[in-house]
Amino acid sequence: MKKYIADSAVFIMGNCPVAAADMVTIPQVEDEMKSEDAALRYDLSKAEGLMVEAVVDTFTDAVKEQAAQTRDIEKLSRTDLGVLAKALEYKEKIGDDAVLITDDFAVQNIATRLGIVVMPVAQRVIKDQIVWQKQCIGCFRHFKDGEECPVCGSPLRKKMKKKVSQKPKTI
Repeated sequence: MKKYIADSAVFIMGNCPVAAADMVTIPQVEDEMKSEDAALRYDLSKAEGLMVEAVVDTFTDAVKEQAAQTRDIEKLSRTDLGVLAKALEYKEKIGDDAVLITDDFAVQNIATRLGIVVMPVAQRVIKDQIVWQKQCIGCFRHFKDGEECPVCGSPLRKKMKKKVSQKPKTI
């Protein structure tokens, strides 16, 4: 039986075709419910069987490692890392029957690298995995990270370094 790991978008967008009893999420997702509608959808889902489980640190460490390699680590929130960690935990338990529901492209990028099946809520699914780098807007040199060019002092901007041909697993 499939288990769906719900990102905040499930409750914010409110058009998820999955029964609450088949979903699991993490406690930090509740903190992202800013609108009354989203909070109500979250509470109703809990009443209908949504499981809220803590994140296991070993899975978070594996997610951080992948996010550092793609340079998505700067973009991922604590909640994003936790949802990815929970999806990885379920992937190890039940394989491709673990499905991460998210619209966040950075989350999808890491999920794809980890072999996690992705299902969007309202957005499209990413087409390719991406590895990012930083490029100076002044001298155009490339760097792994940072906010300011160590050569000329200009700001660094995030730029795609390469696309990886592996397509995401989707539903």
